[in-house]
Amino acid sequence: MDISPMAKVLIVMNNYFHDVATAMLLASALVMFVLFRAAKREGEGARQWLAKLYPHLTKIAWFSLGWIVIGGIPRTIFFSDVEWNMADPSNRYLFTALMVKHVFMWVAVGLGVALWVKVRRLSRES
Repeated sequence: MDISPMAKVLIVMNNYFHDVATAMLLASALVMFVLFRAAKREGEGARQWLAKLYPHLTKIAWFSLGWIVIGGIPRTIFFSDVEWNMADPSNRYLFTALMVKHVFMWVAVGLGVALWVKVRRLSRES
């Protein structure tokens, strides 16, 4: 497919933002995990504080997840035209690396969902 230079720039920017959204999703889950452990350890005041933060962290996670899905559409469509240079021998393991990355991300999302459910339960108890 013949893509204009400006379109390629926009696609590459989308791809970077897609990676940022992935990092935001993981970071929000990590923050939630740390706060969850602290709230369980430190008692009722910390649980109430976590209950107040929960909706804000949830918005960040939903925004990130939406960004990942929506930004993944053009990334998938234009992958072979923009990211994967078949002539470059260093790309021969790219498919394997992408599969490993996606398995890792699905596991991380699954663990994040389980954590969010636990924190929601904990925040409703407070």
